[in-house]
Amino acid sequence: MMTSLPKNKARNATVESSAQKEGVHISTTVTHEEHIRVERVESYVSEDQIWTVVHENHFPDPNNLSFSVRDLLSVTGNIIDEAANNSIVDDILQHNVSDMTIYDGDDTFISPLCLLKSISCQMSSCKDGEQVSLPLRTEAIFKKLKTFSWEAKAVLTLAAFALEYGDFWHLAQNYGQCDKLTKSVAILKRVPILIKHETLKKRRAAIAELNNLIMETYHVIGYIVKLEDLLQHNNPNDVPTLTTAMKKIPTAVYWTIYTIVACTAKINRLTSDKEEQGNLTKLYLEKKINELVKELEEQYDRCVKEKAEAAKYWWIRKELVICDSITKVISTLILYNDTVNQQPIIKCDSNNKEIGGDTFMDEVRGKYVLFYISSLENISNEELSLLKNLYKRIDEEYKCKIVWIPFEGDWTTEAQKKELQFKKWKEQMPWYAVQYFPSASYMYLKKEWSVRGNSTAVLINPQGKVENTNALTSIKEFGIDFFAFLDIKVHTMLKPVVDHIIRDDSVLKQSMENQGYTFFIGGNEKTTNHLFGRITKAKVAIDGKELKIQFGLANVKKESETAKTFWFGMENLFFSLAHSSNEYEYKQVTKEVQKLLSYKNDINGWIMLTKGWTVVTCGQANTIVTTLEEFSVWTQHIIGEEWGHAFTKHHDSLITGKNGLSCITFQIAGNAPMHLDCPVCDDPMETKLVRYNCCHPRLQNAAN
Repeated sequence: MMTSLPKNKARNATVESSAQKEGVHISTTVTHEEHIRVERVESYVSEDQIWTVVHENHFPDPNNLSFSVRDLLSVTGNIIDEAANNSIVDDILQHNVSDMTIYDGDDTFISPLCLLKSISCQMSSCKDGEQVSLPLRTEAIFKKLKTFSWEAKAVLTLAAFALEYGDFWHLAQNYGQCDKLTKSVAILKRVPILIKHETLKKRRAAIAELNNLIMETYHVIGYIVKLEDLLQHNNPNDVPTLTTAMKKIPTAVYWTIYTIVACTAKINRLTSDKEEQGNLTKLYLEKKINELVKELEEQYDRCVKEKAEAAKYWWIRKELVICDSITKVISTLILYNDTVNQQPIIKCDSNNKEIGGDTFMDEVRGKYVLFYISSLENISNEELSLLKNLYKRIDEEYKCKIVWIPFEGDWTTEAQKKELQFKKWKEQMPWYAVQYFPSASYMYLKKEWSVRGNSTAVLINPQGKVENTNALTSIKEFGIDFFAFLDIKVHTMLKPVVDHIIRDDSVLKQSMENQGYTFFIGGNEKTTNHLFGRITKAKVAIDGKELKIQFGLANVKKESETAKTFWFGMENLFFSLAHSSNEYEYKQVTKEVQKLLSYKNDINGWIMLTKGWTVVTCGQANTIVTTLEEFSVWTQHIIGEEWGHAFTKHHDSLITGKNGLSCITFQIAGNAPMHLDCPVCDDPMETKLVRYNCCHPRLQNAAN
């Protein structure tokens, strides 16, 4: 049962009965004995009261629905359209009989008549001069309809009202030309009282106001049903406004039922032979229902727009999964034909010169594209300066074009301001820019590339595959060296990773150019010095076999600038390999790089064995050195295969032995693949750690 209303609203509230004051429970199934006499029906109901009513009386059972809600709404809508038409009053006053509209709907629909009559009884007050609390009657209807869905509650209540209201005006239209039976029924329904010329003329404005309120309530229910339909056929993640709208539905249903009950009371007063007292809650309910119509209409329109954008997003996603060229990415993500929003415009230099889509695709064909993505209000002058210094070199040396994408989902809000911001920033950019980036593509960037408000850069290769979704961070740290990993080849892939280590050692550099073997040793200074000694000693025994194998040694001391650059290069190599060919040779090298990354912080050190500019194998320092020291054990396997293959086989036997297996674990920052297999056992690797980081670039840029 509803709680009493606040005291400051007591003048507009239902007067409490003595039984209520004494704590006696009063049933919300209202009978004649429970009518409450008031001067005015209350127009105020608190949000807490509404929340209590709607949620304590909502236990929907889909098996309880024996009729189609949409069919019932369709039939009810036909009644409301005719009965709430103000022209009926004019026709009666002018003694004109309107032509009957022939209903061409589905006459096989079986109405839930008994339920409608029961609801109608709950809505009506049946003793002249007495009123019943609107909240109490509304709560009674909620209790009766507690097993129905939100939309069914509203539609059933409106249908129960329409059953009586439509019947009344149907009889009123035909009262002067009807037979004895029809006339007698009309008398019982008080039709003659209202349609007396003087009475009808006097109450014409009140009837018009009532009809308008009924129509607006009907529109609210229509939007409730439409939103329910959208929810049934769409994912709220694709149509986010649905979540907001559905939270509003329970309250909207409450106010529609409340209003219908108030309209029923109004009709009883209009068909009374007494002068009407007061205006009920007309002004308050008109405002409330009009607000609901406007709000639900806006939410429905947004949902429809979001649904269309979601369909475009899924189309973009599907196309980019199977795309095989950068031009396909451009045509799908930027240049697709958007029939609703303004078409994207491509600007090609700081003078805001516009170029056509075909020209743009010709200029990026077969090249890398670096999408620089930022909001119009979150661009760093430092980033612009960095990219300005690089864009000509990366275009000439690495065939990479830069394209600025302003990350704006809505170009229509504050359109003039955004136009000026775009022009201002574009004047500082000698590269391409996309104005009016499509909203569906905006959704794709958010979901697939995790783009938010902060500036970022996404690198796409000529085959249309994402190489790195966090390229800007690496470019800031390593500048032009970041691009050295573009278009890697398996036989030269290590060159940008280790070039800085061997740069000053001409002998080692020549050995690598000649496909010689090199041991890269990592760890702290004490560890690396000890490993150098062991390898040098083992190397003597191998040299004595006259195998004519070139060996080199290189040091990567932990926490040095050399080591920092080496690991940056190795991570970028990993990213590049993750998006490269699936050929066996590439896959094997990728596994070795994965293993090496897992040894990065090994306290006992690590060793990578290379042949020329590619990886042969890598591992913990002790197992690599032990393999070399046990050369006499596996030397016979060299016959018929390369020295490196024989070395790898023996090393693998050591790490997969009873005491040799250790977990492969590594952590990297950047565009890590969603799925990785273990390089040792080929089982799927688990994701054990997710790290989030924010350096507040937007606030820093604003502060600067």
